[in-house]
Amino acid sequence: MTNPVPDTTDRPRAGRRRDPLCDEAIFAATLALFAEQGYSGVTIEGVAARAGVGKATIYRRYPDKAQLVVAAVHVGACVTDLLPDTGDLRANLTTMLGSLMGLLRGNQGPVLLAFAAERIRYPSLDEEFKRSVIGAKRAHIRHLVTSAMERGELPAGTDVDIVTEAGPALLWYHALNRLPLTDDLPRRIVDLVVPPT
Repeated sequence: MTNPVPDTTDRPRAGRRRDPLCDEAIFAATLALFAEQGYSGVTIEGVAARAGVGKATIYRRYPDKAQLVVAAVHVGACVTDLLPDTGDLRANLTTMLGSLMGLLRGNQGPVLLAFAAERIRYPSLDEEFKRSVIGAKRAHIRHLVTSAMERGELPAGTDVDIVTEAGPALLWYHALNRLPLTDDLPRRIVDLVVPPT
């Protein structure tokens, strides 16, 4: 008696590529729920229902809610990793701050501001964002600052941490306090943090 051939038509193949349309639907559903109800209102079940996918599909990609929300904000809200390194510290910082300001002034600005507030309320969300998004940006700016010191562009005793944090902090301060995000703001911030010689 021969063994029947197992039916594998409904089983996912090992190493099968992710469907980008599925990822887009998951991110869109996550951002929509986040915008409507905040972090506490986002659930895997709710995202799955709105995206039209199974919960297992989401859990295979994101083991917990913090990772899902951070990924949605990072990719779905176009928080891109623009990390220039041209050898000109002022130009690099101005470019990075200009990119961030463009996001804050864009359609996803309200989501990003809400996300910043929710990070204060939910440590797990804050930790995941620092781990997966901010860490790389902070390390890159530190690299730019230390390289500028080595080139003599900055004095040897420059406080690397202050220069690294000051630019983004000032820009976020303007955004969170609804101060004008004018076109010249990135340059003005850089002039303050790294005065022209």
